[in-house]
Amino acid sequence: MSELDIEALQAWVGHEESRSDKVGETALTQFRCTLEDHLVERDIEVVPPGFHWTLFPPIAPTTELGEDGHPRTVGLLPEMPLPARMWAGGTVVLRAPLQPGDEVVRNTQVSSIEAKAGGSGPLIFVKLDHEAFVGERAVISETQNLVYRNPSAPAATASLQGESEGTPFRTNTCQLFRYSALTFNSHRIHFDQAYARDVEGYPDLVVHGPLQATMMLNYLAKSLGHARIGLRYRGVSPLYVNERAWLFREGGESGDVRVERSPGQPTMKGQYAPASQF
Repeated sequence: MSELDIEALQAWVGHEESRSDKVGETALTQFRCTLEDHLVERDIEVVPPGFHWTLFPPIAPTTELGEDGHPRTVGLLPEMPLPARMWAGGTVVLRAPLQPGDEVVRNTQVSSIEAKAGGSGPLIFVKLDHEAFVGERAVISETQNLVYRNPSAPAATASLQGESEGTPFRTNTCQLFRYSALTFNSHRIHFDQAYARDVEGYPDLVVHGPLQATMMLNYLAKSLGHARIGLRYRGVSPLYVNERAWLFREGGESGDVRVERSPGQPTMKGQYAPASQF
């Protein structure tokens, strides 16, 4: 398929699917052991915000994976003519809490597929809309933004001197591996350093976008004392394994939240508010 054959791709807009999954006790324990101190206390939320990203993973035989480790097709989508896929951001609204043992049904629709010209070449933007239910109860609304591109070296992001005023954290290779396993995400930029460096042009392993968003959600829930949150977020720069970073927010019940690798150098930005306002 030609990179310019956007009309053939747009024929997939409007496709829908419904999937079900269960909040398992073992998976929940694994999730808590992977993120540890980053998660809210159990008296705020038994199932921490962001756990839903471990549900409904795209499952494909190893023979159906592309060079980057992603499935060549993701159920609702065809094989894309641009090979490198990124989770660029989205909006997530936590309307009601999940509980251990919940049977969750997620309805998904492809809402848009667009081609744009980027500084490094052509880009394809895909938007997926998700609605998750437990019985008749709406629990999570989400829009997921994906970007497809040709592999290219990311812009240099030299860390600046000084420290942010936020809450510090640092990822490690074991944590990235465990998160990839929890989400059944075999994208090689998260665990294969040689591939990340030599093929996709990153200097080191890349911290998952939803992992950063999970940290943001739990950071907000800790600060606010509840997890009925709506968050609109986008990745602005890669965060690499073992880099020291900070979580920082400005505002009360609503405001701005971000991950910074150093003052003035964010890797992910977001705007939050009570779920009822989304």
